[in-house]
Amino acid sequence: MVEWEVLEISSEETPSEGRETPVLDGLQADAASLQADFETSSPHLAEVRQRHTEVLVTAGMLPETGLAEIHPERALAWVVQGINGRMNPDGLSIPLLGTTEEAIQLHVKHTEEATLVKLDIEDPEGPNLVREFPLPTEAAGTLSADFSHGRLSLRW
Repeated sequence: MVEWEVLEISSEETPSEGRETPVLDGLQADAASLQADFETSSPHLAEVRQRHTEVLVTAGMLPETGLAEIHPERALAWVVQGINGRMNPDGLSIPLLGTTEEAIQLHVKHTEEATLVKLDIEDPEGPNLVREFPLPTEAAGTLSADFSHGRLSLRW
């Protein structure tokens, strides 16, 4: 049986200066940036998605169940989106403002089918937040974690 292994979290503080903001006008704007800007600037889309999920749950259907078997990469996106995280081409980032590095535990499990990560965040006022999510196959060998400026970043 495969056991969970601890994934160490580095905490190097990096300056937030020097980050480039994407170009959103003119001919230099790429499609991905324009799509991301549209999705974040349209609050009604989030409300539509939320109401659709509520209808499915009320009807006794979980939207993730069937699709996760057909498209396993969507399961990661659902978990990350559910905790207000953001997917990146080479990893993901999760905002954990208000928590400390000591309250965060990451565990990794490598199986034949996938690499699983378990995120466990200690909450002194209630139950811990525990989420398990599958990673892409290319993440197995180069997975690293970093906690900086209140954000947890997983890179592969």
